Amino acid sequence: MHLEKGDTVGIASPSSSIVNFPRRLRRGIIALEGLGLKVVLGKNIVSSFGHNAGTVTERAKDINDLFADESVKAIICSTGGYNANAVLPLIDFDLIRRNPKIFCGFSDITVLNLAINLQAKLITFNGPTVLPTLGEFGGPFKFTIDYFKKALFKPEPIGKLVYPTEFTDEVLWWETEDNRKRKLKTAPSPRVVYDGTAEGTLWGGNLDTLSLLIGTNYVKCPDNCILFLEEEGESTASIERKLTHLDQLGVFKKINGLIFGRPYHLTTNEKDRNLYDILLYFAAKYGFPVIADVDCGHTNPMFTFPIGVKVSLSTKNGPEIIFLESATI
Repeated sequence: MHLEKGDTVGIASPSSSIVNFPRRLRRGIIALEGLGLKVVLGKNIVSSFGHNAGTVTERAKDINDLFADESVKAIICSTGGYNANAVLPLIDFDLIRRNPKIFCGFSDITVLNLAINLQAKLITFNGPTVLPTLGEFGGPFKFTIDYFKKALFKPEPIGKLVYPTEFTDEVLWWETEDNRKRKLKTAPSPRVVYDGTAEGTLWGGNLDTLSLLIGTNYVKCPDNCILFLEEEGESTASIERKLTHLDQLGVFKKINGLIFGRPYHLTTNEKDRNLYDILLYFAAKYGFPVIADVDCGHTNPMFTFPIGVKVSLSTKNGPEIIFLESATI
C-alpha cells in the first residue's frame, strides 16, 4: 500500500544508538509530520547498549512490534551505522509476510532491506533515514522529499530519473555544528562507465554492508538483476577489494547492469587507477553497462530506490535510468 496524509509511520533503531542526538531526531519527526503523517516511536528507539541502539532483543522487538501494529503503515529507520545484522535471527519474517508495509532506510539498513526482501517477499526501500536525511537543518532537501513521495505516496512507477543539479558533502557534526544549512555545490551529471542497455530487478545497497551479508542465508543476489551499490568514507583500494569479493562469489555473472552511487568522501589511493577504472575493469570483464555517480545512499539530496522492482538502464543518449514498475499499490 502507498502512503497518504493521515497515515501513521513508525520509527525503529536497528543499528547505532541515537541517544546523543535528540535535536536531530526531533527535526526528522517534524519533517515527517510536515508530510501529513503521524509518527510513533519504537519503545527502544533511544535505548543504548554500548554503541548499539539497545540490545539485540530490544532492537528486533521494535521491528517485529511495528510490523505487527495494524495502525502503522510504514517503518522508517532512525539511522544506519553498525550491527543491524545482529538482529536478523530474531526478526519474524513470517509476521512481516503476513503484515506487509513500507520499510525504508539505507547504509547499515541494507541488511534489513535485503533480508526482508528475500525472506518476506516484500519490496523494501533504500531511502531516507530519520536523523541523517530528514533531520537536516531547515528540513530535508526538496529533491529528496520529491523522490521519497514518488516512491512511497504514489501507486505508479517512479519513471525516468531526473538528476539533481546541486549536492552537498559538507560535514557538520550533529548537535554541535549543524545549526545552519550545509553548503551546496554543482552536482556533476552521472557518468557512463561502460556502454550498453539492460533491464532487470533492482537489488543492492551499501557495498560494505552487503559484503558482510553475502554468503549468509539472509540474502541472495537475484538472477538478471540491476545491481546498485554505494559507499562512504572508503578508499579505492577498499572498494576494489569488496568488488573482487563479489566477483569471486559469482555476483557479477548474475547481473545485467550496475549503478554506482555518487562517492561520498572517497580517497583515491593512486590517480592512475581511480574508481571509474576499477568499475570499468569489472564491466568489461562481463560486458554489463555501468552508470556511476548516481545520487543514492550517502549523498544529499538522494533518490529513494525501491528494491525488487524492474528498472532499465541505457547509455545511448547519456546515462538513463527508468523505473518500470510501481513499488506500492
